[in-house]
Amino acid sequence: MERLVEVCEPSEVQIEFALNCKCRTTIQLRSLSQTTPVAFKIQTSSPNKFLVNPPSGLIPPLSSATFQVILKPQPHLPQSYPRSPSDRFLIKTAEFNTDSSVPTHPDSINSWFASRPKDFSTIDLKLKVAFVGPLLLHDAVSRGDLEAVRNLIRRRRPALADLPPAESDSLLRVATELADPNDMVYLLLEAGLRVHGPVRSDLFLACDEEVVVFMEEGEAILEASRRGDVRELEFLLRGGAASVNYRDRCGLTALHYAACKGHKDVVLMLVEAGWDLECEDEEGHVPLHMAVEGGDFETVQILVDKGVNLNARNSGGATPLFMARGWGHDDIYQLLKSKGAL
Repeated sequence: MERLVEVCEPSEVQIEFALNCKCRTTIQLRSLSQTTPVAFKIQTSSPNKFLVNPPSGLIPPLSSATFQVILKPQPHLPQSYPRSPSDRFLIKTAEFNTDSSVPTHPDSINSWFASRPKDFSTIDLKLKVAFVGPLLLHDAVSRGDLEAVRNLIRRRRPALADLPPAESDSLLRVATELADPNDMVYLLLEAGLRVHGPVRSDLFLACDEEVVVFMEEGEAILEASRRGDVRELEFLLRGGAASVNYRDRCGLTALHYAACKGHKDVVLMLVEAGWDLECEDEEGHVPLHMAVEGGDFETVQILVDKGVNLNARNSGGATPLFMARGWGHDDIYQLLKSKGAL
C-alpha cells in the first residue's frame, strides 16, 4: 500500500539531550493524499519515558501537521547514542473517510481509530530515536569513541562551528588529553570545530604533525583567499591541502573571504576544489551573501551559475536579493531577480 504521509527531515526523532530536564523536539508530517484527510495516531515503545503532544490528529489533503515528542527528565546519560536501540515510535495513518459531523479533536481521532472494525488496516511508519547535543558529544570525545562522535557530527554537523569559544576549546582540550588523540582531534577539526585565536600550541603538544599541518594549511588557505593570491592557493591545493572546513573565529571560510573581496578566480578555484557553497558563518551568511556585499558582479555570477541557493537567509532573515538592493548594487539585483530570487 502507498504511504499516506511522509516525515519531513530529519526522518527520525532527534532529541537534544540534557540531564534532569525535559527535552523536546518537533516532528512534521506531510500528507501525500490529494483529496482525503489523513488521520494519524502516535505510539511509542517507551511510554514511561516519552510524552507525545498531540498523540493523534488530522491532516488536510496535501497539508502538514506537527506533533511534539517530550523526553521526561533523565538522571543518567543514554546507555547508547546517538541511535537508541530500545526507543522507537510508530505512526499509524488511515484515510479519514467519514462525514464532517465527527469532531477532529485529538481525543475524537483517537476514539475514531479505536472504533474501527477488526479488519480495518492502517498504513504505519516507524521512527527511530537518536540522542544528540553538546553534552553527548563531549562525553563521546572524552571516551575516545570515534564512531559515536562521527554519528553525532553527521546529524548536527553545523553545530560544531556554532559552539561558543569556551566550549570549543574545552572540547578540543578533552580530545588532546586522550591516550591517542590524533584521530579524534583531526575528526573534530575536519568537521568544522574552530580554534579561537592563533594555533594553540599548548593544545596540540600531544598530537602528531598531521593535526598541526591541518591547522597551518587552514590558516594559509584563508590568507591566500583574503589576498586573492591565485598562485599561492593553487600551490596549497596541489600540495594536497584538505582544510575544506577550516574556519576563522567568526565562522568564515576561505570561500567567504574570496567572495566578499571579489576574487572571482579564487572563488572558482575553491568551488572546483570542493568547498561548500552553502557554508554559513556565525551570522548565517553564505558565500553568496558575501559576494553580494562585495559588489563584484562576476563573482556573484559564478556562484549563481554553480546553482547556489538564491534565497538563503542569514540569521537576520536577509536574502542576497534584499542585500543587493540595500547596498545599491543594481546590476546584481537585476541578475538575481532574473534568476528567480525572492
